Amino acid sequence: MVFTLHSDSRKLCVTLPDRDKTGKFECLLAVCESPICRCRSVYLTFTGQASPDGRQHEWKASLDLDLKGIVPEFKQAASHNDGAFCERLVTEMDAHDFQLLGHLHFIAKNQLTEKAKPESINAHFDFAKIESSSTMQVYNDILPFGDRLLVAADGTEYILLDQHCVRVGCDCTETYIEILPVLTDGTLDKNVGTILLDYANRQWQLAPDNDTPCDLPLWRQRIESSLPGLYPQLARRHSKLQAIYRHCRKRHLAATRQTNLSLPRNIGRNELCPCGSGRKYKKCCLAVAAPAAPR
Repeated sequence: MVFTLHSDSRKLCVTLPDRDKTGKFECLLAVCESPICRCRSVYLTFTGQASPDGRQHEWKASLDLDLKGIVPEFKQAASHNDGAFCERLVTEMDAHDFQLLGHLHFIAKNQLTEKAKPESINAHFDFAKIESSSTMQVYNDILPFGDRLLVAADGTEYILLDQHCVRVGCDCTETYIEILPVLTDGTLDKNVGTILLDYANRQWQLAPDNDTPCDLPLWRQRIESSLPGLYPQLARRHSKLQAIYRHCRKRHLAATRQTNLSLPRNIGRNELCPCGSGRKYKKCCLAVAAPAAPR
């Protein structure tokens, strides 16, 4: 183990052996600042002891925590010194080092995500499907490093995946909650139940067509005791998803209108939309293009 996080100063330090001596470095960690990016890359800057002339040496590294190795693009573009330093670093790291960096990566991404303004988040939505069928959106699918709803029960940790309607004009206060066990390697096991919860009225019921019915009173007691602020938290998460969706849809419609300025006006309603969505024109850009059509 080469990385150490000092509990008092919160400094991240590295002790790296090199032949007959051991180097000690302070480390600054940075992450990708996009709230919707799922990458688990960390960007590290190391500062070593001052040289005899008083200057401090600096090295850079970029690691992919999923691959447990150097980010390929960094490897190609790095200087000789940074590349060699990064190779030494990865060689000496063990599972605990990657686990620590993964923990710090999530904290940094989580803070960026939860502080980000809805208008700054450019997430992907299926606008036509959402507006036509009110398809529910999972909070942690849109914001993969957002706050997580976790419940511990009988020695197992469970994550609650809350799904919300974001359709424009919808004022419902219902959310579907899937309950999934978290395995020791961090992956998710099969769903053990789905709950339909009206967080405004605090009404709980099993979701319709639920293939894995669970003990609803037991899970309500577990969830409420583990997450005492659940109801206002769900309201905030729902509101945030709705705001993100509204801004993304507004940008999408603006871009579509711009595209439609150059669209031919003889497109059949049942032809494929020229925007490339794969849908019929009448179910895609016709409504947006109509105001621009000549009278």
